[in-house]
Amino acid sequence: MEHHVSFFADPATWVSFAVTLFFILIIWKKIPAIFAKILDQRSKEIADQLDNAKSLCEEASALLAKYEREQREVEKQAVEMMENAAAEVKLMVAESKAHIEEMTKRRSEIATQKIAQAEAEAIKEISSLTIDVATAAAHDLIEANLKKDDQDALIKKSTDQLDAKIH
Repeated sequence: MEHHVSFFADPATWVSFAVTLFFILIIWKKIPAIFAKILDQRSKEIADQLDNAKSLCEEASALLAKYEREQREVEKQAVEMMENAAAEVKLMVAESKAHIEEMTKRRSEIATQKIAQAEAEAIKEISSLTIDVATAAAHDLIEANLKKDDQDALIKKSTDQLDAKIH
């Protein structure tokens, strides 16, 4: 038994009609174009964000490279400064040694001169004392062995000769 339902009473007809009407409305209202436009805008925003991210990444890379160069330059300058400081210290040490040696040499020469001068003064003083003692001894000997008049003449003559030789 086949039961035949009329065309308008069949639910499949109405479902087909509704689906067809739905697609016609979608096309008529340009819904796909609106979705396409929304998707295009979203795609454009994502592309812009990607471009922005790329440019930020490139800027960051450039800054990183710049800072790395600056760091290398600063490290190089620090090494140069350390080398210069070491060279200056060596130079200062050498100059100080030379100055100390020169000062020591000068003081040694001054001390040697003072010693020589003191020796000369001591020798002169000893000579003077020796002469005085010898003169006094000669005077005493002559006085004991010579006559008074001869003694006075001889002492005066000898004293004058000694004074002339010493001074």
